[in-house]
Amino acid sequence: MSKTKKTANWFSKHTKDPYVKKSQKDKYRSRAVYKLIEIDKKFRILNHCGSVLDLGSAPGSWLQYLQEFKNISNVIGVDILDIESIPGVKFFREDINNPNLYKLLSENDIKTDLVLSDIAPSITGIVDIDQSNFENTAKSVMECCRSMLKDGGALIMKYFLGSSFDELNLLLKRNFTKVNVFKPTSSKKSSKEIYFVCKGFQS
Repeated sequence: MSKTKKTANWFSKHTKDPYVKKSQKDKYRSRAVYKLIEIDKKFRILNHCGSVLDLGSAPGSWLQYLQEFKNISNVIGVDILDIESIPGVKFFREDINNPNLYKLLSENDIKTDLVLSDIAPSITGIVDIDQSNFENTAKSVMECCRSMLKDGGALIMKYFLGSSFDELNLLLKRNFTKVNVFKPTSSKKSSKEIYFVCKGFQS
């Protein structure tokens, strides 16, 4: 199949996706927002947060949703891609692997109740490489938690099922008092993505 035909097929499926249609109707920037809504409906985290750090936040639908909570007074987004500004949101165009990011956040006196990560590394199709990329991203998110997350804070992080799942699950259980694994119904059935929902951070 030619690249042009593959692109056309993807676009056709994308525009027919009920969550894409719903996001357009609800004026959210992407369908990903419904994953966060579903996670929060089940685990009830956002109502207990005053500050949230969203890693990999482009195009910004999670940031939009966070702004709907009156109890959340400090919303920070980080991504290597720029986003259209959202009133009330602090955004840093940075790579989460850049140590200067944590220095910058510290200088702005940012400590957070919740770290979100919907980061998905580029898929190569080579299993070992993809798993290594997923694992490295998760480790970078954990480094961010150690620098920026308050004791007792929470983490919601996307991951992809594979050979490194058990190792990461153990790492999270050493750093949080409660770790859940959840796949939202709004995730595509064919996707191996899951979300770690972690509470009770221990620095």
